[in-house]
Amino acid sequence: MQISELLAIPRLHLRFLSGAEHAHRRIRWAYTTDLLEPKRYLSGGELVLTGMMWRNAPEDSERFVRSLDEAGVACLAAGAALGEIPPDLIAACQRYDMPLIEVPAETSFGVVTEEVVRLLTRRRFSSIAETRDRHRRLMAEVAAGADFPEVFAGAAEEAGISAWVISSTGRLVASTGQEPQAAGRERLAFRALGWTSFPRSTELPASEEAGTRTVTVLPVQTRESHPLAGWLLVCASDHASWSDETHEAVAEIVSMAVLARSRAEERSLSDARHAEGLSRLLATQRFDEVAALLHVAGQADTGEGDRQGQHIAVSATLLPEPRLPDLARRIVAELVADWSGSVVTGENDALAIIPVPGTGEAGTRAAERLYAGLARDARVLEGGLVDYRLAVGISSTARDLPDLRGAAVEAQHARRLAELRGGRSRVIAGVEIDSHELLLASVPEEVRSSYRERLLGPLLAYDRDHRSDLVRTLERFLQHSGSWQRCAAAMHVHVNTLRYRIGRVEELTGRDLSNLEHRVDLFLALKLRS
Repeated sequence: MQISELLAIPRLHLRFLSGAEHAHRRIRWAYTTDLLEPKRYLSGGELVLTGMMWRNAPEDSERFVRSLDEAGVACLAAGAALGEIPPDLIAACQRYDMPLIEVPAETSFGVVTEEVVRLLTRRRFSSIAETRDRHRRLMAEVAAGADFPEVFAGAAEEAGISAWVISSTGRLVASTGQEPQAAGRERLAFRALGWTSFPRSTELPASEEAGTRTVTVLPVQTRESHPLAGWLLVCASDHASWSDETHEAVAEIVSMAVLARSRAEERSLSDARHAEGLSRLLATQRFDEVAALLHVAGQADTGEGDRQGQHIAVSATLLPEPRLPDLARRIVAELVADWSGSVVTGENDALAIIPVPGTGEAGTRAAERLYAGLARDARVLEGGLVDYRLAVGISSTARDLPDLRGAAVEAQHARRLAELRGGRSRVIAGVEIDSHELLLASVPEEVRSSYRERLLGPLLAYDRDHRSDLVRTLERFLQHSGSWQRCAAAMHVHVNTLRYRIGRVEELTGRDLSNLEHRVDLFLALKLRS
């Protein structure tokens, strides 16, 4: 309620002594006191009623009003039961820009307080009804397929809230007010992925020029959602200072975002099911059907016959396989969300086909942006990759559909190489796989495991039983290209000790480390173990 609403009640006979220009100020509650410094008992926005029992000298007015000002009081109402309001109190209120109301002797503080409570209660019920009606309208619009960013912006502005919805990679989904910079959104998403309790107030990371600001972060959680593929609502204020109306408005916006996110997940799942046979169609070279599938996904023909525009294939997986089905596909869908027309299918072995606009240098630049964007977004997701590892492989650019078949295979090999290299997240481009690692990545896991066990199994068992270090010795020996002196110096052992250990390695593995082929065998086995 506003101060003017209280003064408009005739039976109270209230009048301004100063500060009438602030009649629009809002009153949150009424509080009666005769303490000289009541600041500690106030939380801001109150109408303070006082009988001035605290005043023993003119200078007391300064102390009293200063205390109210520091507490954020909305208005002071002084009773005239003991006589006229002293000029020093009026002057102090004018200095601190504090509205001052006279309460005449015939009006009790109890009656004023009752009117404040009545007006606040009436406003509260009216606000609840308005909020409920607005909530129903907005939810109906989103459910009917309205553009979520547009509905979100309108709802936030109507509620007087500056807020944004960002994805788990920091991608801006919807916004109102001044948008945070991309780098700030990414750092915020990285941090929020590690949080377990909400709402959470924090400083929004920004550039040194822009400084920082306090924001409140809340999750947008659907029943089947996961933080790694979810959304966050970011409000440009500290939730500790929110009024009841603001809390309700934010809750309304969150529920609207949850519905929008749920609809987006349903569409993504439907698209993935429609593209289920993509890998098989590529493998069997049924390019007419592939072209039709891509056309339905919004990747229109750009040439003649079966030729399409350029594409890049992306293969990704989570290790170990998550308990929540389809999580890897959802993460890949988020990673390529900015590339319209992308087709994402599969589950924990997800495959995405991404259209690359332009040809020649323009196409090359677009492909480079894709590589850089996927690597950046994967690093952001590391904030929530506590239980998993994310491995992503990216192909070279495929110029037509026959090339796309090879691109998909290349992306899968690059992904397997990313699995071997380790790290919370690893993104490997096809152009990187030009070493022995390509061969290792293309070998089935059961073959790699069997090879590794046959060559290193005896050494691992010996080290375990004798508390020795033969595997590490072999690794260091091969790192130094079989140089006895350099390897012994690096390991801080005598050359004869090194010769004895290598002799045991040769005896247990049946390999001769003076033979290049045998060295290669053991080198590859060690690579498969790392």
